[in-house]
Amino acid sequence: MTHASPATGSRTLWLEDIKPGMRLDLPDIDCTAALVAGYAELLDAKHPIHVDAEFAKTTRFGRLLAHGPLIIAKSLGMLGEIFHESLVVMLDVGEWRFYGPIFVDTRVRIECFVVDINAPKGGSSGAVRLEIRIMAENGDLAQRGTASVLIQRAPKKSS
Repeated sequence: MTHASPATGSRTLWLEDIKPGMRLDLPDIDCTAALVAGYAELLDAKHPIHVDAEFAKTTRFGRLLAHGPLIIAKSLGMLGEIFHESLVVMLDVGEWRFYGPIFVDTRVRIECFVVDINAPKGGSSGAVRLEIRIMAENGDLAQRGTASVLIQRAPKKSS
């Protein structure tokens, strides 16, 4: 399996570099209390399971949960760290499922794989379909979804 990682530097990943089955290495997400509180404030998403520790203790989870959409947004936002200037636009987000909780003050791992590429011959860009898996701190699958992005081909070198 081929890997692309932000740790390899700031090299842009162009459409020609991407292959189905390729794993894109995204950084972990720290689900800090400050991050969750900021998201709750920004979107007025203040359900007590996310912001009231005393309430959260009375639930079946026993502690504060991160917002599911917060984790989706953070993982999608990090795609820019992989593609850099080749990323044109997000085409869709779909088929997202929630399997388990993500607790506040934990770290989650992101697994991202190229599922398919739809790139017309001679075109300047192509659609890249991704599967994204969010793994909770205990290693369990917490979320899984798909997204498609439009990625440019590398600019032609002038001679």
